[in-house]
Amino acid sequence: MRFKTKRDPLFTVLWTALILVANLVILWPLLLDPQALTSGGLVGLIVPDVLVTALLGWLAIGISYEIKEDVLLVKGGMLRSKIRFEEITRITYHPNIWLGYRLISSRDAIEIHYRTGVLGSVVISPADQKRFIEELIRRNHSIQIVDSP
Repeated sequence: MRFKTKRDPLFTVLWTALILVANLVILWPLLLDPQALTSGGLVGLIVPDVLVTALLGWLAIGISYEIKEDVLLVKGGMLRSKIRFEEITRITYHPNIWLGYRLISSRDAIEIHYRTGVLGSVVISPADQKRFIEELIRRNHSIQIVDSP
């Protein structure tokens, strides 16, 4: 069962600004010296620009959460986490969305705490939080819910 991420206008603006700033920084030499378009200068600037833009776009657009038979698979671009249901200890509403391991695109997020994680938790923002949490609890009845709405 696959859950899409909730999209927040704030995160859309932040990601768009980040991509624009990255493009500006990479393409700045073209603005200073249009002569750089000749010879290999164009390729040396355009290729890294396209790669950075594609990577940032993939990180922003490729966020999803998938509940499989025995694991929760959290994906965001090239980042992947497999969390076994029995390792999940609790779910916290209203986490700090600016710190830690997070694959979100909304301020309305939950934090999943689990025993095997390097940081101990991941912050995610499924579009249908209620159904998502119900599915996790159905697979592990010992999950605690903290600070529920």
